[in-house]
Amino acid sequence: MPNIIPFYVPTVDRGAKRYIDEVLSLSGGSIIERFEKKFQEYIGSKYALAVNNGTSALHLAMCALDLKRGDKVVCSVNGFPNIPEVVRHFDAEPIFVDCEAQSYMIDLEKLDSVLAKNKSKKLRAVIVNHMAGQTTDLDRLYAIAKAHKVKVVEDASDAMGASYKKKKIGSTGADITTFSFSGHLSREIGNGGVLVTDDDKLYSRAKLLRTHGIREKMSSSYDQLDYFYDVIDIGWDYMLSELNSAYCLARLEGLDEIVARHKKIAGIYSDRLSGIAHVKLPRITEEHIFRHFIVEIDKNRDHFARELKKLGVHIGLHYIPLHLTEYYKKKYEFKVFDFPIALKSYQKVMSLPIYSQMSDEDVSAVCEAVSKVAKAHI
Repeated sequence: MPNIIPFYVPTVDRGAKRYIDEVLSLSGGSIIERFEKKFQEYIGSKYALAVNNGTSALHLAMCALDLKRGDKVVCSVNGFPNIPEVVRHFDAEPIFVDCEAQSYMIDLEKLDSVLAKNKSKKLRAVIVNHMAGQTTDLDRLYAIAKAHKVKVVEDASDAMGASYKKKKIGSTGADITTFSFSGHLSREIGNGGVLVTDDDKLYSRAKLLRTHGIREKMSSSYDQLDYFYDVIDIGWDYMLSELNSAYCLARLEGLDEIVARHKKIAGIYSDRLSGIAHVKLPRITEEHIFRHFIVEIDKNRDHFARELKKLGVHIGLHYIPLHLTEYYKKKYEFKVFDFPIALKSYQKVMSLPIYSQMSDEDVSAVCEAVSKVAKAHI
């Protein structure tokens, strides 16, 4: 039996057990508030709102924007299903845009054209997902959004800790940015999400709806009873638990170390796999944090992946284009070739294992397996 190298192994940060013990002992104040404050300071945003997962954060973003039935939100066809899903739950319409061939992120030129084509009062926002730990050209994105008078929501689930022109993602100019502590297609031992914004109204609206639309009512009497509340809107139960807050706080405190390790692993992959037949490597840039390490196999990707699995190396896939999935294909009558770049990329891409727990020996074993399969690949 070969040594198994899973696609992902959760990071257990040194402080996690200490914070969890603190929660279980019922000592101290709320870990949730401490976590929100530290996240806000780390990102450099005015507000940070902790929720139970990244999808909740994205859904609250739509709630804060007061999305209505029939509204339109533009997003990449190459993304995780939760992006159009949170739009559809309002009976609003996602409008898909093809991705760019090198980064697999939304094609900004096509985005500009789609926004121009769909110009109306119903056109409300664009959701941009940062792929694999890299960022799109945000200056251009914000200029396009401003010209078309739409809000920008950034899904930074795969880019937590990344920067754009030396500023942390979440503080670069989006109306709302959302984060997740559970990677797409990866199993975590804890979960959590965060919504960040500099907008007072968007934050207040999201905070209200996070917990059933409840607003506390402080008594005016001298003894200040604190059990009065009112319900002023229909909300959700998206509050992050204290235990998950403990896990997320520890992850946040170790985030820069995790990012550094991912970058080191990416560097090893790039050195060892450079020039390997059939395998195209991602472009290394200073600001890419390599949440995923996506390579392209020039032909027979699935066969390549099966052979890697026989050698004990498990891979991921980011992502299956949304127009190929059953729901969206039927709902909007999409054809396979409606988004040709996303289709072409999907047929080639796969993500190699990359996580901070990987040893250099594990990374070397992956490189050896890829090299071995590539030599025999037809």
